[in-house]
Amino acid sequence: MSMLAPGAYARLGLRHPVALDLGTSTVRLWTPVSGTVVTEPAVVACTSSGAQAVGRAAIALRDTGDAKLLWPVRHGVVADFFGCVHLLRVLAAASGRPGDDVSPVVVGVPATATLRQKDLLVAAVRHAFGGRVATVEEPLAAALACRADLDRDDVVAVDIGHGRTEIAHIADRGVEAVERVDAPDPLDRVSLIADAVRRVGARPAFPGRRRLLITGGGAVHPELGARLAALTGRVVTMPADPHLATLAGLRLLLTG
Repeated sequence: MSMLAPGAYARLGLRHPVALDLGTSTVRLWTPVSGTVVTEPAVVACTSSGAQAVGRAAIALRDTGDAKLLWPVRHGVVADFFGCVHLLRVLAAASGRPGDDVSPVVVGVPATATLRQKDLLVAAVRHAFGGRVATVEEPLAAALACRADLDRDDVVAVDIGHGRTEIAHIADRGVEAVERVDAPDPLDRVSLIADAVRRVGARPAFPGRRRLLITGGGAVHPELGARLAALTGRVVTMPADPHLATLAGLRLLLTG
């Protein structure tokens, strides 16, 4: 079975598998224990007296005292290892996952991440959750959530995150080419994104439909899809909840 197929990480007897999407501003987590998506700001607060909090509680602590905020993730990779571990440990405990559970954690990773960045992310997740950790490149997870026909269509995925856009050409169920465009507002760089789409998709893997998948929190702008379709000549697909596409794909890997 391809490791990109739905249910690829599903196993009988797994108690608490976790799908994890770790972003610069937001961390999203799904586990069958709760059956819902846990969404929290990816932030840790520390006060001069040693008090700590994460997520919404961290922001509340900052608003009521002298707490300083630490954002331990930047562009989907670890910027502060110990801050990231603390953030994830609190969320792991809140999810109901036992500390000795060895069910897999499947975490999204930017397609442009270096090997060192991937290893650091795996180490942080393993310290927080225990058990096995598998990484899946975020454009692949998003394509899975969009039910893209990766065996027939020529697919380019555009994942628009917080200040970062990844453009990935998917072939043979893997990322064949990838570029990154940095911009706080993707509309300010839509022509650069379109240029990157044309470059990474210059050699189609299949003669089928030329599809453009647009996902990520920045994909919700009403003009973005139409402008990219016009500039690239590709058929645009956007999921109903583009900010949840990566997590939805990771969840499918665990559940089928």
